[in-house]
Amino acid sequence: MTATRTPADDLPLADPDRLGTELRPLERWLVVLDFDGTLAPIVDHPDLATPAAGAIELLRRVSAVAPVAVLSGRAIADVRRRLQGLEAAYAGGHGAELVLADGADAPLVDPDSVKPSLDRAEAAIRTLVDDEEGWFVERKQASLAVHHRLAGHDSITAHVPRVQALLEHHAAEPPGFQVMTGKAVLELRPNGADKGRALQRLLERTPELLPLVVGDDVTDEDAFEVARAREGRAILVAQTPRPTVATDRIADPDAVVRLLTALSG
Repeated sequence: MTATRTPADDLPLADPDRLGTELRPLERWLVVLDFDGTLAPIVDHPDLATPAAGAIELLRRVSAVAPVAVLSGRAIADVRRRLQGLEAAYAGGHGAELVLADGADAPLVDPDSVKPSLDRAEAAIRTLVDDEEGWFVERKQASLAVHHRLAGHDSITAHVPRVQALLEHHAAEPPGFQVMTGKAVLELRPNGADKGRALQRLLERTPELLPLVVGDDVTDEDAFEVARAREGRAILVAQTPRPTVATDRIADPDAVVRLLTALSG
């Protein structure tokens, strides 16, 4: 991985139309996008997520000119379905799954190697939260996410530390995992799988292009680091500032659509 930059927490909000125009021409970029919170607004339950208005049509137009990659914590099959089969490279589980633009599989993690540990972790977590209102356990091919967006304050206060402790216990199992904290979610993710490493693998196929990375969550910071190291751009999607190594910030998925519209000119 690249050397870690010190995150700044005062990145000003950019005008997406002006930023997209500044970043032209589109042909010089590998366009890399997160899904939830970037292409699709954050919703109460992951099953309810849909792309922002106009996003799919716009991505098809962009992908006709420049390669597109979608890097998500979701499973690839899930993201591809929500994007109506968009032709692109896809990373799922933050890179644990990786399918290149030509359809070739290039995963960072062997799913079979992590399945037994994830099975045990899932069983333990479900015993703890399945009867708790507002909690949702999402099993992915090579990771495990525990969502609590719909849970009440008291339930979150009581159970987040317990969920965290259980996940950290199972993180020590082979082949080794990390516990990640995101937006109302805790996730058990295999070592060696992150969006930065996924992006590096994609860039090996397109060394002539600069990475333009757009994402909203802490899991996107690894890809932001790689984009900056490769003299690209890293765009945080956030209404309010937070610590980030991104180069730019825009407000929300609608602003992402405006950015790409201006970029594709």
